[in-house]
Amino acid sequence: MLYRLLRCRLTFKLYIILTIIVIVSLVAYFFPQYKIYSIAPVTVTPSVQPKNSRHLSKLMTVVFRQFEKFENDVADSVQSFVSAFPNMPMVVVCETTPYPPFPFSATNETLRNVKVVSLEMRLNASPQDLRPLSYISTEFVLFVPDSTRALRRTLQQAAVAITAYPTHAIALGVGNARLICQQVKWNYADWTLQYSKDASGKLCDAIHGQHALLIRTSLLHTLPQPFLLPFPESLYLQTTVKNVKVQILDSKLGAGRSVLKSPAAKQRAQRRMRDNRVSLYKQLGVKAVIREDGRVQWFGCKRETQRCFPSVQGTPSYILAGRNTPPCCRRNMRRAAAHVLRGLQQAGARCWLETTSLLGAVVRADILPWAEYIEIGIHASDLSRVSWLQRGGADADGFVWERATKGHYYRVAYSATNRVYVLVLPFTPKNGTMWPADWVLSNQKPFPERHLHPLAQIQFAGRDAPAPNDARAFLDLKLGGNAVERCNAMGPKLLYP
Repeated sequence: MLYRLLRCRLTFKLYIILTIIVIVSLVAYFFPQYKIYSIAPVTVTPSVQPKNSRHLSKLMTVVFRQFEKFENDVADSVQSFVSAFPNMPMVVVCETTPYPPFPFSATNETLRNVKVVSLEMRLNASPQDLRPLSYISTEFVLFVPDSTRALRRTLQQAAVAITAYPTHAIALGVGNARLICQQVKWNYADWTLQYSKDASGKLCDAIHGQHALLIRTSLLHTLPQPFLLPFPESLYLQTTVKNVKVQILDSKLGAGRSVLKSPAAKQRAQRRMRDNRVSLYKQLGVKAVIREDGRVQWFGCKRETQRCFPSVQGTPSYILAGRNTPPCCRRNMRRAAAHVLRGLQQAGARCWLETTSLLGAVVRADILPWAEYIEIGIHASDLSRVSWLQRGGADADGFVWERATKGHYYRVAYSATNRVYVLVLPFTPKNGTMWPADWVLSNQKPFPERHLHPLAQIQFAGRDAPAPNDARAFLDLKLGGNAVERCNAMGPKLLYP
């Protein structure tokens, strides 16, 4: 029978083959329980996974953190990693319950290892429910940005690299993204964050550009808030404090579909990023950020806002916290000092830098880093020449002139809202000595009139300012012997022991 079949015409053979294919297809359609091929969407089943792929699934958890809930490629990115590593655990961390929801069902058997974690406060949630780290049990975490595609070879190389460098994290570029290696300097005392480019690009504090980050889970447990937005900027600030370096790997992950293509979507994402950054800097007490090109971005007080520290009762709050005066407040004090000195000199009043401000000019040619205010002395007989000291109120530039409620001295505030200020302190000559005119401040004492004849000029906050002619002797008289040397050694303890 078979012999005759093989000797028949070619056309007849083709009819026989087509008949067999049709019969098999009908059986598969009407009797799916007897399927002869897999219909799962996963491209590579666990049974045929190579050994190193199964090892990676036990080694790392993939975490998606940086994406926009109104437009993203998270679902396809997740599917890409599920297809490459069906057993690899994955966590999608969201601020609130995602809406619109991701177009996949976590109840799908192929997505059994994918968890969507919302950080939104829920009264029926346990502390573990709101902690993404409680869903991670692997040795490493791979933070993946939106619109990324998995590449097995790249992840294998990353696993080898992080094992070879146990104290480093590993960064992987995505697609054609250009990665910039950054060094970060966090000056806690001066409320300032500074970024600079690392030309070598070998070991970085932070990475700028679309990239994934492979990091040890044990390190994340030592950070205060590793999932804080904006991500990964907030993570890098925390790892920088821990002296953890990031090494850029040459291998790259694949890029997914383009998102945020419309101008409106880009603006919305940028606005959200800016709001998150302002919130982060407020929590950390960052008032100024110096960028790689030298630009300074200010996140502290402005003319329209209140100053950054509360009313002082004895020692300023920032000194008790081990910090200097916030740099935005010092900047505003410089502006106020320049405005007041210009106004007094234009009116023909005899004025000079007093005590703490003079000390800053001698030591730093600037305001003292921990200055609470600016002090300017004035001849009491010249008060009548300055109209704003007589009538008070806000001038055309928004500075507010006012007389102290207790004592015969004056304050000039930066604005009606922002109350960093300049003190204008009248002195009256008597028998060759300049006496405070009916006011008392802790560091102010009478001094010989000869220190003002003649007045000298000294550099102060970027301009020439009038000063006593023997500044060091003047300061020794006001603050005790070797005031300049003791200031350099003691800092704010010179005035706030």
